[in-house]
Amino acid sequence: MSLIPLRRLACTLFIFLLLERLFLPDSFAGTPKFLENGLSASLGGDASFLAPSSTRLKIPLNGYWTYSLENGESGTVSLPSAYDFTGKVDFQRTFEIKAEDLDRYQFHIVVYGSNYSTDLFVNGDFLGNHQGGYTSYVQTIPREILQPGKENLIRIVVKNELDARNSLPLRQSVWGWRNYGGVHRDIYLLATPRLFIKDAAVVCDVVPNGTAARFVVSPRVEGEENAMLPSTSPDKQAVLGMAIEVVEALSGLSVARSPVVPVVRDGESWKSGRVEATLQNPRLWSPESPDLYSVKCVLVSTSGKDVTVLDELQIPVGVRTLSIERGDLVLNGHRLFVKGVAWYEDHPSWGSALPYEERERDVVMMKNLGVNTIRFVNHPPHPSMLDLCDRYGLLAMIDLPLSTSPGAVLAAESYEELAAGMLREMVMRDRNHPSVLAWGLGDEIEASHPAARPFVASMVQLVRSLDSRPTYLALRYGVQDSCTDLVDLAAVNVHLPDLKAFKRALEYWRSGHKNKPLLVTKVGSEVQPGNRKGYNDPFSEQAQARLFLQRLDLVRTLDYDGVVAWSFNDWRGDRPALTVHGDDPWAHSMGLVSERREKRLAYDAVRSVYRGEKPSAYPAGSYSLRAPIVYVLSGFIILIAAAYLYNASRRFRENVNRSTLNAYNFLADVRDQHGVSVFHTTYLGVIISVACAIVASSVLFHFRESLFLDNLLSYLLVFDDLKALVIQLIWDPLRFILVLSPLVFLKLVVLSGAVHLLRLLMKSRVFAYHAYTATVWSTTPLLAFIPIGMILYRVMDGKIYVLPGLILIGLFLFWVSVRMLKGISIIYDIYPPKVYLSGLATFAVGGGVLYLYYDLVQSAPMYLSFLYTMVGSGR
Repeated sequence: MSLIPLRRLACTLFIFLLLERLFLPDSFAGTPKFLENGLSASLGGDASFLAPSSTRLKIPLNGYWTYSLENGESGTVSLPSAYDFTGKVDFQRTFEIKAEDLDRYQFHIVVYGSNYSTDLFVNGDFLGNHQGGYTSYVQTIPREILQPGKENLIRIVVKNELDARNSLPLRQSVWGWRNYGGVHRDIYLLATPRLFIKDAAVVCDVVPNGTAARFVVSPRVEGEENAMLPSTSPDKQAVLGMAIEVVEALSGLSVARSPVVPVVRDGESWKSGRVEATLQNPRLWSPESPDLYSVKCVLVSTSGKDVTVLDELQIPVGVRTLSIERGDLVLNGHRLFVKGVAWYEDHPSWGSALPYEERERDVVMMKNLGVNTIRFVNHPPHPSMLDLCDRYGLLAMIDLPLSTSPGAVLAAESYEELAAGMLREMVMRDRNHPSVLAWGLGDEIEASHPAARPFVASMVQLVRSLDSRPTYLALRYGVQDSCTDLVDLAAVNVHLPDLKAFKRALEYWRSGHKNKPLLVTKVGSEVQPGNRKGYNDPFSEQAQARLFLQRLDLVRTLDYDGVVAWSFNDWRGDRPALTVHGDDPWAHSMGLVSERREKRLAYDAVRSVYRGEKPSAYPAGSYSLRAPIVYVLSGFIILIAAAYLYNASRRFRENVNRSTLNAYNFLADVRDQHGVSVFHTTYLGVIISVACAIVASSVLFHFRESLFLDNLLSYLLVFDDLKALVIQLIWDPLRFILVLSPLVFLKLVVLSGAVHLLRLLMKSRVFAYHAYTATVWSTTPLLAFIPIGMILYRVMDGKIYVLPGLILIGLFLFWVSVRMLKGISIIYDIYPPKVYLSGLATFAVGGGVLYLYYDLVQSAPMYLSFLYTMVGSGR
C-alpha cells in the first residue's frame, strides 16, 4: 500500500509534463538565448568607476568571445550580453601584452558585473572566484603568468544558478526579477603602475554658511616597493607622497590643491595620512543644479625639488550636505521630499545588458517625470547609471539584493558573511557619488524572525564603518517590525488596494516611527496591457493612473518624507506568476512605461503630481465581475447525464443507492463477483471526474489572486514550465475542466491498478475488474460535487463562506478515502482497522517523503512559513 501515493504522484507529474509539451508555446521552452549588447565599454571620463588617467591604460575586452555550454553547444557571442537560461557558460578570448608594458604596469581584470558565480582564469591559471552578479570587482593578474608579445588566453566561467538558502539573491520567488546570466556588464583590462592607488574615499565637509568645502581623502596604496623611482639626487632619498587637486568638471579649471602627504611602508602595506584641500565658495550639488567636481588623487615620488607622478586616480564628486534633522531629510539646508520611482535593469532586447544609450534614455524619461530619486530596487545598478544620476541630478537609493528572505536564512553565519562581502563591494564602489542618498539593506525580509535584528544590526554597523549616508530597510506593511529602529529611514512597502486602508496603514506606520524620516518605498498597481476600459476596471490604465494620483498625493498630505512609485518600467520575472493579469505569466506590468518604454496614462499622472501640474480626468467606464458561466453549464450537462442514466437504468439507480447508503453490502457483492456493468462504472467515473474538475477549478479560480497560492504552486510543481501551464488552466476554467477531467479519471484507473497489485501482498484472488469497480464506486458521494461545483464560485465570493466551503470539500474527500480503504478491506477480506492503520501509515510515510524532498530541493516549508506571516498584508 505504501506504493499508492508515490505511484499517483509519479503518474501525475508525468502526465503534466506530457501536457506541458503539448500545450506550452515555444517561448516557454527555455532554449539557450543570448541578449547581446555588443557595444564598446565606456573608457572616457564618464566611466567614474576606476576612471582613466594619464598614468593608466584601459584595454577593452568588450566584443566577440567564444562560448561553450554544458551540453556541448558552442559559438561566438558579443560581450556584454545576458543569457536568458539557467546554466554554466564558458567564455574565452585572447589578448596581447607588450613586453615594455609588462615591465611598466600591473594588469587587472575589471568586471562591472557577471551573474552569478564567476571563475577567472588566465593562461590556464585560476585567479579567483566572485559571488554576486551586480557588484563590480577587480582581479589582479600575477605578472609571472602573462606572456609578453604572445597571445594570452582569458577564460571566464559563469554560472547563474541560484540557491534557496545560500546565494545572494536567493532563488527568485514569484514577482522577483529575471536571473539573467553571463558577463552582462562591461569588462576590460586595467593597467596601473606597479605602485598604484587602489582606492580612495572622498568626504566633503561644508562649513555651515556654505562659503567653503573641505575635501578629505583617505587613499589606499598597493604595489611593490621597488616600483618607486630612484632618487635623482645622490644625497637625497626619494620620498613617496600623496596629493589631491580639485577640478571643475565642466571647465577643467583647478580650484583647490593639497600639500603632499607622506606615504610610508607599514609592514606588508602602505600607510598614508588624510589628504585635505579646501575649496572656497563651492557650487552645491542638488537635483535642481547638479554641479560636479573631479578630485585628482596623485601618488608622487619626490626627491628634493624633483616630483615624479607615479599614479593618478580621478574621482567625480559633488559638494552637498545631507542630514536628518528633527525626523526630516535635509539636503543643502532644505527639507527634501523624495519623489521617487523604482527602476528595473531589464529590457526585452538586451535583458540586463542595456546599452549606455538606453540607460540614458531611461534617465531622461525619469527626469522629465519630475522624479528626483531613483530606487534601484533589488540590486546595485550598472556604474554608468550612477554617473548619469550625478550628471542629471537624480538621487539614488541602492538596494542590496536581499529580497523576500526568510529569517532562517538570515540566521546562518555563512549567509551573513556573504551579505557583508557584497554590501562592502556595493558601498566602496559607489560611496563617492553625490547622487547616493541611502543604502538599502533588504526588501521585505522576514523582519519578525529573531535572526533578523542581529543580521540588520551587523549590516548597519558595516555601512557606518564605510560611509556616513543613511540606511533603510524596506519592510512590507502588515508584517511585525523588529528592525526599523536600527536604520536611519523608516521605509515601508504598502500593497493595499483600498484607499482608506492605505491611509490607515500610513497613519499607523507614522505613529510607530515619529522620530525618523518616513518613506513609502513601493506603491503601485498592476495594469493589464492594452486595457483602457475606465478606472472601474482595477487593471485598466485609467485605474493605475488614478491610483497614483490618489496615493502619491496622500503620502505628501500625511507629511511623509517621500514616496517611490513602483515602477518606472515593466520587467520580466524569473518564475511564472499566477497573479499577473496579462497573457505572459513571466511579464510584470507594473510600469509607468512598458518593457519597450511606451508611455502609459500613469506616466502623465505621476508627472502631474511630481511637477505640481493639473491632472487629467479619467473616465470611470463600466466593469462588473461575473462568475464564469462555464461552471453552471458544465455542471448542468453532467447533472443531466447523471439524471438520465439514473432514471433510464434500474440497475444503475440501484447501484448508486446501494453504494452510497449500504456500501458494505454493495462491495461484498463485488467481492463475491456479482457483476456490475463496466459501462456503468466508467460512466460514473467520468461524471465524478468532471464534477471534481469543476470543484477544483472553482476553488483555484477563486484564489487566483492569492500570493500564497502563487508561491505554493512554484514550490510544489518545481518546473517553471509546468507551473506556467497550470496558470493558463486556472485562468481558463473551461480548458481547466477539459484537461483535469481525464486526469482525474486516469488517476482513478491508476489507483484501481494499485489496489489490484495488492493481491501480490495479500495472496488473494482479486481481478482487475473488481479493483476497478470498488475504486470507482467508492467515490459515489462525490456526486454531490455536481451541485456544489455549480454554485461554489459564487458562494465563495462571500468571505465568511470560504473556509466552510473548503472544510465541506475536505470532509467529502476524507469520506471517500475512508470508503476506499473500507472497500479494500472488503474485497480482500481483511480486518478493517488493520487497513485503516496501514492507510494512515502510508499517508504519513508518503507525506514525510514529500516533505523531505521539498525541503531539500526547494526549502519549501521554510518559505511557506515565511509567506504565511505575510499573507495578511496582501501583495
